[in-house]
Amino acid sequence: MGPKVYKRGSLQYAYQARSDVGQVRSNNEDSLIEAPDMGLFGVCDGLGGHVAGEIASSIAAVTLKEAVKTESEFPDKALRAGIRDANRRILRDQSENPEHRGMGTTVTSLWLMPEESGRGWIGHVGDSRMYLQRDDVLEQVTDDHSPVFRLYQQGVLTKDQMQHHPQKNLLDRSLGVFPNLKVDVFSVSLSSKDIVLICTDGLTDALSDSDIQSILTTSSLGDAADQLIVTANEKGGFDNITVVLVQILET
Repeated sequence: MGPKVYKRGSLQYAYQARSDVGQVRSNNEDSLIEAPDMGLFGVCDGLGGHVAGEIASSIAAVTLKEAVKTESEFPDKALRAGIRDANRRILRDQSENPEHRGMGTTVTSLWLMPEESGRGWIGHVGDSRMYLQRDDVLEQVTDDHSPVFRLYQQGVLTKDQMQHHPQKNLLDRSLGVFPNLKVDVFSVSLSSKDIVLICTDGLTDALSDSDIQSILTTSSLGDAADQLIVTANEKGGFDNITVVLVQILET
């Protein structure tokens, strides 16, 4: 069965989401943000190697969905407040449950607004990523909050070198570390036939941008989600792999 089509105002879209434990880890610390009727999609990646990463990512996903239910007039404020509230909840959980200390998560989310047809709002912290594929050209929309990504931005490293850097998973911004959290919130213009990919680093550590672009260009939306997971696993599957694909059908 193909992806279901949703409509908010004049905006029509379809989506597919997949999450896989990978080939190495014993549990999946990723969480999906799925609220298609509200136009909200995203991923949260519980910090690998930390206790209760799956709890942190789940808290973030649930909190953000709660935040957007009551606010649509100011989507930027709602996304920022929701992610900051998730951060507070994770910190509170750590203080109440000593065995959860050290847990954290990334969050990367897209919120399609019916009042702003052809526009999506993004809330982002960490190194999960959002890509936009338009006319078979793939562009990374979010910045990784990591020292290695800054080296890439400065021209010190290529994207390929960054992908294989030994410190590629070191973050300098994530939920669950400090009370005052800086959240990237911005909007992007969307057009018919655009495909938005939101994914955890289990995908981007395994596949290059050109690998991803090739799959999105040659596969249907439903097949692409499965193919991204399969290919990442074929290349090692060293981490949990979560992907969300949203295709804009009409603006």
